Amino acid sequence: MDTCIVLPTINEADNLRILLPMLRDYLAGYDWFIVVVDDGSTDGTPDVVLGFAKATGRAELIERGARLGLGSAIKTGMRACLERGAKSIVVMDADLQHPPDVVPNLVNAVLKGGVDLVIASRYVRGGGVTGWSLRRYLVSKGATYMARLLMPWTRSIKDPISGFFAANADRLRGIIDMLSDSSGYKLILELLTLMHAKYGGSFRVVEVPYVFRNRMYGISKLSTRELINYVQLVLRLSNYSVPKYLVSLVIGSIISYLFFNALSGMNPIASNLVSIEFSLITVITMYQVLMGMKPQLQYYVKYHLIKYVAVAIKLVLYMVSVPTVIALMISGMIQLLMTLRIITINPAIMHVL
Repeated sequence: MDTCIVLPTINEADNLRILLPMLRDYLAGYDWFIVVVDDGSTDGTPDVVLGFAKATGRAELIERGARLGLGSAIKTGMRACLERGAKSIVVMDADLQHPPDVVPNLVNAVLKGGVDLVIASRYVRGGGVTGWSLRRYLVSKGATYMARLLMPWTRSIKDPISGFFAANADRLRGIIDMLSDSSGYKLILELLTLMHAKYGGSFRVVEVPYVFRNRMYGISKLSTRELINYVQLVLRLSNYSVPKYLVSLVIGSIISYLFFNALSGMNPIASNLVSIEFSLITVITMYQVLMGMKPQLQYYVKYHLIKYVAVAIKLVLYMVSVPTVIALMISGMIQLLMTLRIITINPAIMHVL
């Protein structure tokens, strides 16, 4: 089988009446199958799927009877596709926000291009969104930048939070048991992390453009809870780099204070320089140890430069009469962002496998 499409659904009957025939038409030149994983729809969604399955012989309905989570629904669908021997597996929404005419492009990239993971992207040339409010756009961009900042292996990806993608079945088979049920809408982040960690330099990922559209029927299932789950997911996949850096800063500040007091009999400038130097060494050593990294000399050099840049910015802000608290917050945030950007982490060293 060339490809198998996974469609997680909750009350998508009206959309499926349009989507399923469209997928059939666009995939006419392929050996294809569709797996619909439904979590307790009450609008007749199962009847629509069963009717399509009876007419084509190319669809399966998996009824779970209750809302058990999007992440587990996608995993259930993926497993069903793997059992059917599909070479590529496509995951997409059933609400027509993901255009079915893009599916052949995803499948071709896997079958003909030898790509392991193909991401339908809103943010590459030719892609885009329609009908979004400014708030929705800012949330999406903020989530994208958060992933790319905290997860360096996603920085080459323009849309690392897309919910529309295709995976090589053989590669997916090697990591599917490690996927969590809680990743939900952003399961792609787990796929990127696990595949990078397991397959290293041989892992191939590409993006193809698509235009995200508003759903035609029904209501959006994106909630505040999903956004909170997303933040938790990124923190987990980044090995909690931000909290660990903040812990390192606190310990470094304590070390600096202790050294400054211990050297109080010395020249004030000399005691300040010594205490600051020990603080810098403590922070960067502690951060690397907490992240499971082997301490590297290059990071000590880079962190010194980061610290001096942050101090210079703070002095400039003082000179232009910025309130002390604001100046400290700005310089501290810049220091944090530069540290996360320059001192990169690799998923292979983390506890994802």
